[in-house]
Amino acid sequence: MKNMKNQNKTESKKHIIPTVINVLIIILEIIGFYVAEGTLDIRYMAYYTRNSNLILLVTSLIYVIWLTKEDKETPKWLQTLRYMSVVSVALTLIVVLTILSWSAPGGLRHLLFHRAMFYQHLVCPVLAIISFIFFEKYDFSSKKDALRSLYFTLVYAAIMIILNFIKVVKGPYPFLMVRKQPIFISLLWLLVIFALAYIVAIILKYLNAKYSLINEKQLK
Repeated sequence: MKNMKNQNKTESKKHIIPTVINVLIIILEIIGFYVAEGTLDIRYMAYYTRNSNLILLVTSLIYVIWLTKEDKETPKWLQTLRYMSVVSVALTLIVVLTILSWSAPGGLRHLLFHRAMFYQHLVCPVLAIISFIFFEKYDFSSKKDALRSLYFTLVYAAIMIILNFIKVVKGPYPFLMVRKQPIFISLLWLLVIFALAYIVAIILKYLNAKYSLINEKQLK
């Protein structure tokens, strides 16, 4: 009985840091959406950044609630959602740093520190990555796990390409403007983005397995 109590205390201590980090993510995401310009405009939600951060907000909320459960075991569906959301916001950060910073008005400083972008391009993705790598532990033994983490990106790309093609939206990224460039250019961009996303997924999976400070698995 005493050993069980000690084990429960140990498990609770292990989840203090990820709980704090994800509560902070929830608060900062809400602030980010609140201060964002055009929040009530449907065009605002056309951005991958907004959608990926919304998924991060939802998964962080579910994850924090789940950590309050006594057994603390993370089910596979929540593992997949966490993985997908972190891959998505990590991809957002990398695309901002490597692609958009060269073409956006105001440059990298604007993309990282202006209003909602400070929260959704920088702070929340970094916090999510830190939490995922060091303070969460998942069983990603299947080779399909990395592919599953790309589901959101795939769905987003498919919807936005269709909406661009039927002229409902324009962009919001140059590589989605299928009516304004040769199809092979769009396909090339999509190949680059998905390859980058897959590489990010593999790296995050490896780092979680190697550097997580949670030694025992959270799920059976």
